Amino acid sequence: MAPVTEVGVLRDRLPYLRIGRSGPPLVVLPGLALTEPVPRGLLRTAYARGFRRLADDHTLYIVHRPHGLPRGTSTADLAAEYAAVLQPELGRFALMGFSTGGLIAQHLALAEPAVERLVLVVAGARIDEAGRERCARWLTLAAEGRWRALYGDLAASAVDGRVSQQLARTVLGLSGRRPTDEEVADFVTTVRAVLAHDTHGALGGLRVPALVVGGARDPFFPEAALRATADAIPDARLIVFPRNGHGVPKHRAGAVQDAVAAFLANASG
Repeated sequence: MAPVTEVGVLRDRLPYLRIGRSGPPLVVLPGLALTEPVPRGLLRTAYARGFRRLADDHTLYIVHRPHGLPRGTSTADLAAEYAAVLQPELGRFALMGFSTGGLIAQHLALAEPAVERLVLVVAGARIDEAGRERCARWLTLAAEGRWRALYGDLAASAVDGRVSQQLARTVLGLSGRRPTDEEVADFVTTVRAVLAHDTHGALGGLRVPALVVGGARDPFFPEAALRATADAIPDARLIVFPRNGHGVPKHRAGAVQDAVAAFLANASG
């Protein structure tokens, strides 16, 4: 049976998709995107299928980035905006962040007592040099208005292997629409926030259990960065897929969700 879904905008700021309608809330913050639409259509279907395993035991809220970000917005600023909305709406909740969403999730878990446990997927305390170079390339492509190249490069960064990356680059490069001026400004602001992100000195203050998951070959958060992140957190478990990179959420989706489900169940009891 397909999970029950609902789309909307929380407090007129945060586009979201709810999957399921029973079980404790699990908030999911996705990774970086050039556009942040309300998740409808194919995106809604993809989310519903992709998170089916976790929706068995939780009510998922997949929450997208808000629009109209002020210049200079940081990952901590974004976390504060999420906190202002999520706690009044949901009460206490578990939190899972993917890539850029995981950077925001770190600040949210540090500052918001409503967060009961934290899962970071392909995300760490600071971005590695190879990842910084890719982010710089995205800023250049955005400044030059090379939208097909930017869509393609973003898509390729989210999968592993030369063939998969080339296919993603070709398909997404052709299918992406021209972003609005506001979307471009929000994207640029978010990428700059990613580049400035560094919570390594703060994660020792995290007071909830955490699970850190990633790929050893990730250019953004390689194994050393993942281990440093887990080591900085007082109560953290680490899972590294040795043959994968930033595409872990796609290529190892089943294993990741099984690990997350087990972690959340154990952390609950």
